[in-house]
Amino acid sequence: MADLYVGRQPIFNRKLKTHAYELLYRDSTGGVIDLSGEEATTRVINALSEIGLEQLVGKHEAYINVTEPLLHEDGLLGILPRQCVLEVKSSIDASPEIVTFLKKFSESGYRIALDDFEYRDALKPLLNITDIVKMDVKALGVEGVKAQLEFLKPYELTLVAEKVESPAEFNLYQDMGFDSFQGFFFAKPSVHTVKTIPASKLAIMELMATLSNPEVSLQELGEIITRDASLSVKTLRYVNSPATGLSTEVTSISQALTLLGLDVIRKWSMVLTLTGLDLEGKSPELFVIMLTRARLCELMATRARLENPSGYFTIGLLSAIDVLLDAPMDTLVEPLPLTTEMKQAITGFTGEAGGILKTAIALEQGMFDEITFTALPEDELGALYLEALGWADEVTSGI
Repeated sequence: MADLYVGRQPIFNRKLKTHAYELLYRDSTGGVIDLSGEEATTRVINALSEIGLEQLVGKHEAYINVTEPLLHEDGLLGILPRQCVLEVKSSIDASPEIVTFLKKFSESGYRIALDDFEYRDALKPLLNITDIVKMDVKALGVEGVKAQLEFLKPYELTLVAEKVESPAEFNLYQDMGFDSFQGFFFAKPSVHTVKTIPASKLAIMELMATLSNPEVSLQELGEIITRDASLSVKTLRYVNSPATGLSTEVTSISQALTLLGLDVIRKWSMVLTLTGLDLEGKSPELFVIMLTRARLCELMATRARLENPSGYFTIGLLSAIDVLLDAPMDTLVEPLPLTTEMKQAITGFTGEAGGILKTAIALEQGMFDEITFTALPEDELGALYLEALGWADEVTSGI
């Protein structure tokens, strides 16, 4: 049997808060798994039981794609947690038997979602028991979406816009009445034509430049952190958290540097600096993604026995800084004291470091056919992604 991988894509509410994740299953060839019959049911349930739904989505809902044969599996009832939303294609055969099956799931407490929705009269019986309708706004286009919304007026449904690719599209479909949004719009800059960076953001970049300098000494790093009261407090709070495993209370930055070392403190100071940014108009999910990428890049470099794994952490962490600061990536990265290879990896995915970053993003988005880092087997990459994801969720919940 092929190895099984799982990715997740966040689904946001109108306030850009994550309220659900769609779980994406793939086999080791990068292809979509055909959920058919007993084998598919076993593989899906095994994936959830082995990985743990809590690790994948926490307390959020989990959207899981199911096909018609899977609905016939009576054993599925009571095995999948009730936080799972059963997502079926609107192209499904809406026969009386299928309606009966879905009604049984609905009455048992599961929510039902119709995916890739395009109205046809045969769907009316399903719409009466459906909770959520998802529309591929990229495929339908604006006028097509408007037409579908007219058909849905008589029904009380949660509307999800899929494949929203820019902040402008998010605003457009929000105005059109959609309740939830899925796509990578939240991980793209709102502005690409900025000529200058505001002073407040420039100060952040200057601090990041100093922290990312591999030549910085223990004493210099201690002075940098101490001069920033907020960063000092956050750093000490982290150092004294269970995450570090220290048995003694740390009361100064110099003590923290002695106990944990320059690389650890520098890495965490960069994280804490970025999490101190104003998130107005941004989703907190962005920090989860940045931390997951950072940790995953570091883990891949460590397992592949590459030099300076902490440098790969920096690459992953900075890979979405243009979104946070709404400025061109080239402008932000150029003044940083990074190697040419690191800069090119961040801005153009070139070189071995670029391959690691691109692979991290592919795993994050469930696009396993775009994995380019081949120094590690794919089953190990999948395991490292889940480890990084759990780490990032834990870190963000504690910041």
